[in-house]
Amino acid sequence: MKRKMVVQWRWFFRCVVATGVLFAVFVVLLAVGMNRPNVTQSPGYTSTTPEAVSATLSQSLPPTATNIRHCRASVGMGGRLLIYRFSAPVPDLHSHAQAEFASHWDKPPFNKTPGSTSPITDHQVKLYETAFGIDAEWMLPPPNAVGILYESADGQFSHRPTIFVDDAKGVLYFQMTD
Repeated sequence: MKRKMVVQWRWFFRCVVATGVLFAVFVVLLAVGMNRPNVTQSPGYTSTTPEAVSATLSQSLPPTATNIRHCRASVGMGGRLLIYRFSAPVPDLHSHAQAEFASHWDKPPFNKTPGSTSPITDHQVKLYETAFGIDAEWMLPPPNAVGILYESADGQFSHRPTIFVDDAKGVLYFQMTD
């Protein structure tokens, strides 16, 4: 009887250790997998392609859009980034900016601020490049760019678009992170 109990405890101990090892392997694989960036990025400036259209919230681009670059990236459970830029006539840029807010799942109200400098800074671009392992230099407007800024009026910036329209150059810059 005593020998039978020893064998049972031995097998129970082995099962507990095996379960612990499997759990540790699962945690390590999960941590490694969650910290690898998942990036979909245009290889350069493109025309209107299905990938470029799918990078927008409204699933559309103006027919006049040219010089399009886009990137969608995620890392971990909460780090997501959506950025794109394109050139078009200024009225089309403003129509698109408003369409993006109208297409957002929360339909947030937005503020339109003329005479703004770009909210996209060199520091922010470097942060995107480091965190997501992407090439984002193309998102940096000229240093003296002044235009119209569209941003969420509810004070929340996570999961909300920030859109800068450079009226002088005819370029729209879109970014949304969480």
